[in-house]
Amino acid sequence: MWVAYYAMKPAAEVAQNASPEEKHRIVAWFRLLLAVLLFILFAGLVLTFRFGRLFFPRTGGPRVKTQYVDAWAESGKRLHVPSEDEE
Repeated sequence: MWVAYYAMKPAAEVAQNASPEEKHRIVAWFRLLLAVLLFILFAGLVLTFRFGRLFFPRTGGPRVKTQYVDAWAESGKRLHVPSEDEE
């Protein structure tokens, strides 16, 4: 929207009465503007979707097997049962 309002509309008005040399300058300026906008869009896509992880995957360490602990046995170790003498 910004490009259309601030760049294309004034350039179209100027281009109606411009010489061929001025028209070439306008075309060159718009090519530069288009290249900048396309670069910004491309960089935004790359940063958003992180294409690098598809082409340059990181090498992770070896997989570690999860140690499953018996919850009842673990709670039995932590439980403090008062002896009959303590009561």
